[in-house]
Amino acid sequence: MATYKSTVGTAVVNYAGNYPGAVDGELWYDSTNKDFKYQYANVTAAGSWRTGNAMNTARYLLTGCGIQTAALGFAGFSSPPDVWQATTESYNGTSWTEVNDLNDARYGAAGAGTQTSALCSGGQGSPGSAVANVEKWNGSNWTEVTALNTARSNTTAAGADNTSVLVFGGGPPDVAVTESYNGTNWTEVGDLNTARRQLGGSGIQTSALAYGGASPIKASTESWNGSAWTSVSNLNDGRTAPASSIGSSNTNALAVGGESPGYVGVTELWDGTSWTEVADLATGRAALGGAGTNTLGLAYGGSAPAVNGLTEEWTGPGAPVGAWATGNPVNAARKLPFAAGTQTAGLMAGGPSSALTELYNGTNWTEVNNMGTARSGGGASGLTNTTALIFGGWEGSFSTKTESFNGTNWTELNDLNTGRTTFGGAGTNTSALAFGGNTPPATDITESWNGTNWTEVNDLNLARWEVYGQGSSNTAALCVGGQSPGGTYANVENWNGTNWTEVNNVNTAKTKGAAAGQSNTSVLVFGGNPSPPQSALTEEWNGVSWVELADLNTARLELGGCGTVTSALAFSGEIPPDTTASEEWSGSTIATKTITTD
Repeated sequence: MATYKSTVGTAVVNYAGNYPGAVDGELWYDSTNKDFKYQYANVTAAGSWRTGNAMNTARYLLTGCGIQTAALGFAGFSSPPDVWQATTESYNGTSWTEVNDLNDARYGAAGAGTQTSALCSGGQGSPGSAVANVEKWNGSNWTEVTALNTARSNTTAAGADNTSVLVFGGGPPDVAVTESYNGTNWTEVGDLNTARRQLGGSGIQTSALAYGGASPIKASTESWNGSAWTSVSNLNDGRTAPASSIGSSNTNALAVGGESPGYVGVTELWDGTSWTEVADLATGRAALGGAGTNTLGLAYGGSAPAVNGLTEEWTGPGAPVGAWATGNPVNAARKLPFAAGTQTAGLMAGGPSSALTELYNGTNWTEVNNMGTARSGGGASGLTNTTALIFGGWEGSFSTKTESFNGTNWTELNDLNTGRTTFGGAGTNTSALAFGGNTPPATDITESWNGTNWTEVNDLNLARWEVYGQGSSNTAALCVGGQSPGGTYANVENWNGTNWTEVNNVNTAKTKGAAAGQSNTSVLVFGGNPSPPQSALTEEWNGVSWVELADLNTARLELGGCGTVTSALAFSGEIPPDTTASEEWSGSTIATKTITTD
């Protein structure tokens, strides 16, 4: 009889409690609780869409290819005014950049390949009938190559690169013709079972999928095995003009958007056997571009019916799930502390009538030398706990004091121009920003630190205090939420070194919380005081939009926070009363499973 050791290669470990050395799937015996256990990655059960930066040129009937973090969008049609597009844009996972144009403007073409090796086939010329023209992209330029045997528009394609592509369907009239490209020539191969145009398609030359289309609107799906098409399970929602190129084979695809007959955001996931409806696009639309897989997809452009350049990113089931875990407590409970550093090198200083300073090493908090002036509720900056800067706050009056910490001692530096409390801070000890706060009343004043002096720069658009602040320097910061006598805000502003610009709001208006993230495009905000008074909410900013994540274990306000969006630290604050609780955020977590042996 086979044993666990002979099968896996190791014996079952006997350990009192959860075994910290366990790898995914490894079995151990918890001698304290008398249970067998194993660990596994904690991942999402369902998928979701998230808004990304828009394309530079709004259009529909475009095509594309690539993956979510390295995609290409090309061709299409813009209106008004009517323009056949040759424009090509490259996406890096954050933003779109215009690159060299196609030689022939067109819409309704088929796209396949990667960001550096793509093929654009067929389409509707400018102006005129369907064309057979084909162009090859090498990462820099488009070159005309051998034309299709059958001219067509509103077609689709599958392919791993610009030397191995399958083009199928299209019109007018509706055709079932399938052609295979070997990098030099096109060869007609087995036809689709159902002629159609404006269909969706994905996969590679030897393993592809065709779904939806017109006319009339179709739900039928066909699978290509390299030789022939076979009818398989239909879409749940028949539609025309869904996105193409989201999927890597005939067992992995995402059908996104389309007309059914209205503009829809319906998303269906294909697992090789059947389609399952999952989360809809934020904006329903048709004739949009696509890239990626059914776990990490991209949808862009389209018509809703207005022509747009909207971008949305898909994260499917199985993505890592972030969570807060309890850490060792601080030594002295307090609210409104100054905070700086990282999850493994954090700093907490001050608090009401307090000058206490504590450092965190990833495991424990240790008291070190006190601040020069006891105070609370000011701004802080610094990427580690040995290069921190604190400024302003309340010391019995509105403070202007600035102090620098070198890991051992505090040194007083030049003052802020305007004394204030509960404002935002961002940056480093040599390049910092102070913004908003209470003077009183609520202020919009912003000051920039150059390592020696504070200088007043352009104001926030909205005066407020108790804001969440984060950023990398005095030229890149984010101001989130806050309050004034007018209420609690969801407003977010981005600082570019010269001006504040309003960007997308947080999902829940909030104040009196903390933030982590060492840039203005990647920020985590947590805790605070929306409604009810103490919040555990966590939201993440990707430079474009906010998404709610797992809550803190302990709801609280006026807490401290530091770190990054994947590795953050939350500490102290008021529940009430003031708490010593610390929590560590991980962007991906491990779950422990107990095996029932009864």
